[in-house]
Amino acid sequence: MADHLTEQEQIETLKRWWAENGKGIVTGVVLALAGYFGYQWWQNSERAKAEEASNLYQNFVEAVSANGGEPDNKQMTTAKSISQQLKDEFPKGIYASHAALRLAAEAAEENDLESAEKELQWVLDNTQEETLKLLAKRRLAAVMAARGKPDEGLKLLEGAVPSSFAALFAETRGDILLQKGEEAGARAAYQQALAQLLPEQAESAQLLRLKAESLSAQDDGAEDKSEVQGGENEVEPADAGAEESSEQ
Repeated sequence: MADHLTEQEQIETLKRWWAENGKGIVTGVVLALAGYFGYQWWQNSERAKAEEASNLYQNFVEAVSANGGEPDNKQMTTAKSISQQLKDEFPKGIYASHAALRLAAEAAEENDLESAEKELQWVLDNTQEETLKLLAKRRLAAVMAARGKPDEGLKLLEGAVPSSFAALFAETRGDILLQKGEEAGARAAYQQALAQLLPEQAESAQLLRLKAESLSAQDDGAEDKSEVQGGENEVEPADAGAEESSEQ
C-alpha cells in the first residue's frame, strides 16, 4: 500500500510539474524547431540568391567580352542592363561591384570619363569589400584628374592604406601632381612608390624609375640652362670699369 501511494504521489507530482512547466517546454520546442527550419530556409534562400547573382554575372561577362573583348552596341547594351539588374537586386554583392568596375574600364577606354566616374563612385558607395573599395578609389582619383578635378582626385588618395595598395596610391598621386605641373612633388611621390613596392609588384619598378628619373633629368637640365644664362649675362665689375677709365 505504501509503495502504491508513493507511486501515486509521483504521478501527482509529475502532473503538477507538467501543469506548471509544460507550456514553456512546448513553446521552447516550437521556437527551437522554428529557428532550425527558419535557418535552413534562410540558408537555402541565400544560396539561391548567390547562384542567381553568379549566373547574371556570367551572362554579363559573356556580353562584355564578346568579339574578343570588343562587344558591339547590342552586346554592350545587354551588359549594361545586366549590370543594372545586379545593382538593383544585389547591391551589396561582389558581382555588382565587379560589373561596375568592368564598365568603368570600358567607358574610360572610350574616353567616356563621366560614365567611368559614375560607375566607380557607385562601387565606392556600395561595396562592402575593402579591396574593391580601394581599387575603385584609386581609379576614381585618376578619372577625376583626367576630368579636370585633380584636387578632388588627390583628396581621395589621402590617408593610410594597406601595404598592397601603398605603391599604387603613391604612383597615382605622382601622376596627378605631374598633371598639375608640380614636378618636385610628383618625383617625390614616384620615389615613395618605389620604396613601398612589394616583392610581387616588382614588375612596376622599371616604369616608376623612368618616371622619377625623367623628372630628375628635367630638373638638372633646367639648372644647367640657368647657369649658362647666368654666365652669359654677367656684367663686368664696376671697379674694372673705373680702372680702365683712370688709365685713359
